[in-house]
Amino acid sequence: MRRPVTIVDIARESGVSIATVSRVLNGSAPVAEATRARVGEVIRKYRYAPAGLAGKLKPVHSKTIGILMPDISNPYFSAMFREFQAAAHEAGYTVLLCNSSFRAENRREAESRELDYIRTLLERQVEGALVVGGQADLPEPSRAYREALAALSEALPVVVLGNAIEGLGCHFVQRERGQGIFSAVNYLSSLGHRRIAFLGGEDGVDITTARLEAYRLALETLRLDTDPGLVRLSDYYTNDGYAAAMALLESETDFTAILAMNDSVAMGVYRALADKGLRIPEDVSVISCDEFDWSEYFVPRLTSVNQHNELFGRFIINTLFGAMNGVQETVLLKHKPELMIRESCAPPRTRREG
Repeated sequence: MRRPVTIVDIARESGVSIATVSRVLNGSAPVAEATRARVGEVIRKYRYAPAGLAGKLKPVHSKTIGILMPDISNPYFSAMFREFQAAAHEAGYTVLLCNSSFRAENRREAESRELDYIRTLLERQVEGALVVGGQADLPEPSRAYREALAALSEALPVVVLGNAIEGLGCHFVQRERGQGIFSAVNYLSSLGHRRIAFLGGEDGVDITTARLEAYRLALETLRLDTDPGLVRLSDYYTNDGYAAAMALLESETDFTAILAMNDSVAMGVYRALADKGLRIPEDVSVISCDEFDWSEYFVPRLTSVNQHNELFGRFIINTLFGAMNGVQETVLLKHKPELMIRESCAPPRTRREG
C-alpha cells in the first residue's frame, strides 16, 4: 500500500519549509504569491487534505502525546520521562517518545534527527507535544529548527522546556537552574575549602552556563579563590567526569574539593581520583550539583544537591495538558533544591593536620 502524502512531502517537493506550507494551508500569515501558487500546485497534484494541521482543519483524537528528548539515557531526563509517562497513562494517553541522542560529539547528526522527529510528530497527528532540551537549550537554535517548531505549534499545542523563542506559538517553561549551587559551595567553604574546582557540563548549554555563573558568584561572595584553571567543562556523563578530573589532576592545579555537574560526572571523578591514589574525602571532597537515584550507593556516599527533577517533570506534563485545554502561559519555574549531606566531604587535610 502506498504511503499517504504528508505535509513534509508537500514542503520538500515545493522547495519550501513546513512552516510555509502550513501558512498556505492556514492563511495564518502572508506568503508571496509565487510561493503560494507553487505550493498550491503540489497540493492539488496529490489531492492533499490535511488532518489536524495548520489551524486544526480536522480535530485530532489520537489520544497520543509526543515527547522529544535529547538523551533518555541521561538520568536527568529519564526521571522526567517516568513522570511524563505516568501522568499520560493516568489521563488515558499513550506516549510517542523521540530520543534525539543530543550530545556534544554528534551535534550535527542530532540536530538533523530532531527535525526528523518533529516531522514524525506532525505525521502521526499527536494531540500535543513536549520538546525538552536539545536545541531549545542553545543560545541560537538553527533556522530549520525554529521553522519546524513553528509548523508544529501551528498544528497542535506544544510545550518547550528551554529558552523562549520569539515569534513561536509554543508554551515555554524555563527553569532557574543556578539554585542550590551557592549552598554546595558555602558548605565546602564552611569546612575550610578555598580552592574548589567545577567539573563537567557542556560549554554554551544553558544549564551549564547557569550553574557555572552561580559557582563563580558563590566564590566571589565567599571570597574564595577564582582561578580559571579550576574549571574543566566536558559534558554530562561518567566518561566526561573522568576526563575532566584527569585533566585537572595532570595540570597540577592546586585544589581540595570538586563540584561536579551531576552524579554521573561525579562517578567519573571518583574513578579518576582512585586511579591517582587519592581518597574521598580524606584527600579531596566531592559534591554533585544534581542528585540522581544512586547518590546513596557511592562509596563513600555522595553529598549532592537534590534538584527534585521528578516534581519538575510532573509540572511540565501538567503544563502540556493545560495547553491542550486552552491555557496560555509561559512560565519561569523557581524551586527549592536540597543539599543532601552524606560522606564525601570533610575539612581539607592541611587544615585538619594543622
